[in-house]
Amino acid sequence: MRKTRLCELRKEKNVTQGEIAKYLNVTRSAYSGYELGTRQMNYEILFLLADYFSVSADYLLGRYETNPILVTKDEGRLIERYRLLDERGKAAVRAALDFEYAQSAGESGLV
Repeated sequence: MRKTRLCELRKEKNVTQGEIAKYLNVTRSAYSGYELGTRQMNYEILFLLADYFSVSADYLLGRYETNPILVTKDEGRLIERYRLLDERGKAAVRAALDFEYAQSAGESGLV
């Protein structure tokens, strides 16, 4: 595992080692060991961390330099259906998505 990856992800999420340790049901020093690379984690911890940070286990292990985008089953079905549409259908979906995004972003102050 790339030693700095866990630390980078934790800081991006703005959480403490203690908060993640509590989530994992381990001590803060055990989690610190994972970040420093001085302690090996088991598969259960690896998968819990991948879920916690919404990344793949491969990304945590350093097999990829960039984090592949993970999609839910529902999102995967939408992508599959979108790919089956003709150009007119794809344009309609993009227009609807742009409209809904603008509505949501405007309500949440993102625009």
